[in-house]
Amino acid sequence: MSTATLKPTGAIATVDALLQGAFGRTRELRSRAYMLGTHDLLLDRFGIAPIKCPYAAGTTERDAYFAGKDEGSAIWQAHQKAAQ
Repeated sequence: MSTATLKPTGAIATVDALLQGAFGRTRELRSRAYMLGTHDLLLDRFGIAPIKCPYAAGTTERDAYFAGKDEGSAIWQAHQKAAQ
């Protein structure tokens, strides 16, 4: 989930803050694939990087990645609503 190759922007800081809020210490751990799906969805919505699933079809990691994308979508919608 590294953004090291991306130019630092306010959008990246916002993505980081949203992820910290979603996956903070008070929550049960999620898999790396799940969190990557959430991360990638948010990067896409902020126009930072397109979504590209790194996992092969039929794997549990791919399933987790897409479940994480679903959560990312819910986080994005809540963020948009709060910004109105």
